[in-house]
Amino acid sequence: MPSPPGPSDRSTPDRKGSVSIGAATEYENVTFGREALLPPRLECVDFTDCSFTGLEFRGVRLLSCRFFDCRFERVDASSADFMDCTFRGTTFYDSKFLGINWTILRALQSPRWERCLLDGGCYQALQLEGAQWLECRLREVDFSECNLKKADFTGSQLEGTNFSSANLRHADFTRATGVLFDPKQVQLEQTKIELDVLLSLAGTLGLRVAGS
Repeated sequence: MPSPPGPSDRSTPDRKGSVSIGAATEYENVTFGREALLPPRLECVDFTDCSFTGLEFRGVRLLSCRFFDCRFERVDASSADFMDCTFRGTTFYDSKFLGINWTILRALQSPRWERCLLDGGCYQALQLEGAQWLECRLREVDFSECNLKKADFTGSQLEGTNFSSANLRHADFTRATGVLFDPKQVQLEQTKIELDVLLSLAGTLGLRVAGS
């Protein structure tokens, strides 16, 4: 961890959204609204306990930035570049992160997405035990080789999503739609799925459920 910045390196705005993001190297407990100014490229900036509300991140390049216990709400970060960034304990609500390659992050720890649009994303081979995607849209997303043990996909849309070679032990797919994977190619144990998904998986194994 870098040494704590001096007073001139910090930014503590007097009013919501008044900051030009990137004018300081570290922000703590700041709320950035629609009025905040975000440059097309942001590098080596730390955010702790910050909120981003209604801010446009679309197509922005963020390089080696770190987000600790931050909150994103009604943010559009589609096609943004998060090269070497860190998200730790970060929550995302009602936001759009379309086409994001999450594998280029330095770290993605304990994330929670709720009611977010995440189509076309790539999480391949990431360690995402306990991660949460609640009522999200995750169409054509790559979760192959991921550790998704205890992950929660409750109420999410998963059409076309790839779970090949993923660890789905104790994962929760309650009320999730479009769930499709080959049970011979994933790790399952106490995995929660809906009855219609179970019947579909039985078909992939060459089984026919009596009475169906």
